[in-house]
Amino acid sequence: MSRPTSDRDPGARSDLELMEHADGERDAAELAAHLDRDPQARAKVDAIHQIGELVRAHLELSADRVHDASFAAMWRRIDGQLVAPTTGVWARVSAWFDRYRSHVITGAVSAGAVAALALIFRPGTPDPGFPAVGSHVIDVRPAALRATPEIDALDTPGGSSTVVINMDDEDGHAAVIWVTDDTDPEAI
Repeated sequence: MSRPTSDRDPGARSDLELMEHADGERDAAELAAHLDRDPQARAKVDAIHQIGELVRAHLELSADRVHDASFAAMWRRIDGQLVAPTTGVWARVSAWFDRYRSHVITGAVSAGAVAALALIFRPGTPDPGFPAVGSHVIDVRPAALRATPEIDALDTPGGSSTVVINMDDEDGHAAVIWVTDDTDPEAI
């Protein structure tokens, strides 16, 4: 490869610049104009193009000559060197966990956070000698697990009440209360 020297023409291009232009790495308008004026530089660029085409054609022919059977044998050797997956129950469980690991971890962390919050904010049992701290907490148990309220009488100012029906069934507890106004003589 020649390099520009001080005794050469200042407009002359180095072989490196010509190779870069032939490979498409350099696309300068002044270099293209120089190639039009300098037949020796044009010959170098054409020779570089021819060598590149020869190398590419040789590689393509070499790739075409590889027989399909030898190519398949090469892949079998590669596959044989890889670890073959086992087919047992534990291997299938492990493979499933590998695919869904992030889902399982996210679910476990979420469930742990909910359990921690439930333990922190649950109402405690009040001490007998102290007023209940958590008395403002609403009982959130399902209706089926709650104690059934028994209504014997209802305080109704200016009237009277009578519990007509007090029953439990599969839908829960029901009570029917009759309320009459004491000041209205027709209601009595």
